Amino acid sequence: MSKVEQLQAKAAILPEQIAAEVLDFLDFLTAKRTQEHPARSDAITRSRGAFKGRLSTSTEFAAQKADEIRLER
Repeated sequence: MSKVEQLQAKAAILPEQIAAEVLDFLDFLTAKRTQEHPARSDAITRSRGAFKGRLSTSTEFAAQKADEIRLER
């Protein structure tokens, strides 16, 4: 289970008040990271946009690799 999936699962069962605190903390971390590395976050955003639709998940990659191996035999 990925970290994002773990966060989603735990966030889904939080009481509203605690969920609000967690959301505030996430906003704080995001703002802090943007202030510390503004050029880096811009570069990351541009890079993500450049690869949109071209990247695959590890599951998709594994399936493609299995197909390639099957074709080589």
